[in-house]
Amino acid sequence: MNLTLVINAGGQSRRMGQPKALLQTPPDGAPLIAHITRRLAVLRPQRRVVVSNDSDLAAVARLPGDTYFVADAYPDTGTLGGIATGLLHTPAWAAVVACDLPLVSGKLFTALMAIAAEADGGMDRWDAVVPVVGGYEEPLHALYHWRCLPAIEERLAQGQRRVISFMPDVRTRYVDEGELRAVDSELRSFMNVNTPEEWSTALALLQMEGSE
Repeated sequence: MNLTLVINAGGQSRRMGQPKALLQTPPDGAPLIAHITRRLAVLRPQRRVVVSNDSDLAAVARLPGDTYFVADAYPDTGTLGGIATGLLHTPAWAAVVACDLPLVSGKLFTALMAIAAEADGGMDRWDAVVPVVGGYEEPLHALYHWRCLPAIEERLAQGQRRVISFMPDVRTRYVDEGELRAVDSELRSFMNVNTPEEWSTALALLQMEGSE
């Protein structure tokens, strides 16, 4: 599958008190954004795109030199605009993730990619593959095809910023918790960190992983 890894790093990190993308991860102190890229390297993305308005991020992110760092092409439209920006640089499928998912699972994303690869009469069945956890969609832990872009742009033109607003307009495959837990029993892949306390919990889990 021709896959682009899109990392949305456009948040303000106010509750964390420092840029979440640059939190230091074990064992070598790599920035969280580099750590996420490593965990998803098993997907073998054809390209990596980071959506961020921080012009200094590229110099300190410790990502491969061929990573594209792009500014938000749809200013002041929040996460939905960030997804659209990533799709502008995606020729086919994009694995879109937030920059604050320290336990993101390559194995789980591989399972999502298998769903995305489903075909009907030689044509893709889906335009988006979106996990649902606790009754809520996880739009920053999902797969989107470039085909979603017109629907997103139409919603943005209407002044809509709700991230899931476009999903009824495309062929969306929702992945329920039962399917997700078959691969990630505790759903740790979806654990995001917004506060120092949440980061402390995540660090403990990462250290446990490293000792196993």
